[in-house]
Amino acid sequence: MGLFDMLFAFDVWYLENTDAIPPLRLQGQFVAINPTETISNRYAQHNALNRAKPIVQFLNGEADRVSFQVRLRARDALFSSVEDNLNMLKSWARRDDALKRPPILSFWIADGHLSLSKCVIESLSGITYGKPTSLGAIQDVTLTINLLEYDPYSLEEVGAFETRYHRAKIRDYYEMLAYREYRNPLLGDVIRKRHPEKQKIKVAEVIKLPSVEAIRKEVIEPKSIPFSTAYGKKETPQRTLRLQMFERTNRTHVSHVLKQ
Repeated sequence: MGLFDMLFAFDVWYLENTDAIPPLRLQGQFVAINPTETISNRYAQHNALNRAKPIVQFLNGEADRVSFQVRLRARDALFSSVEDNLNMLKSWARRDDALKRPPILSFWIADGHLSLSKCVIESLSGITYGKPTSLGAIQDVTLTINLLEYDPYSLEEVGAFETRYHRAKIRDYYEMLAYREYRNPLLGDVIRKRHPEKQKIKVAEVIKLPSVEAIRKEVIEPKSIPFSTAYGKKETPQRTLRLQMFERTNRTHVSHVLKQ
């Protein structure tokens, strides 16, 4: 592409590999053909008795998509080829061994009226090869580039956020709240430790209930010194005494009722 073309290429498309150091940019030779943008959401429909229309509920948003057809053409029939640009597009659509994933790209057309700041190549479809050059190289190729918006996500960035607050009622206790919220009463121990000043729930107190993603990695195990090594597969004096007591009483567990 000549200097004049580079300075006044206001109507072509651009793809830039932002994972590369320095970033690699591919500039289209021609205007993108039929660029199409898709913005969508997912909804669920539920039927109720005596309703003419279903109840529509929002589930989640979906990644934006952009599709457009491009043409790659050699400058001359003898010494030019589009193989390098085509191979670059193919490599960006495939898994990078160093990154363990395809590279993240940035896309825009002309002045950026249609753009994706972070995206990946979902597919390269309809790759059509024209007549080769006189030396047998690739002279003319048309293909459709399908881009998918990329939204970075990391469990470490999410943190332990709270999803809702429960105002305690009579006879509420942590295991019951955990059963209602997560269908797992054992997580009541995790919730209790998050409220050290509220070991016994009182009516009207506010209890924070985190999302299941925030506590799913919590390990529920005894924290007291006498019981810290009494469980598990490793042989310890505490574990030996506990198992010997079960053998003497011919039981598999011990239950104590504490009276106040």
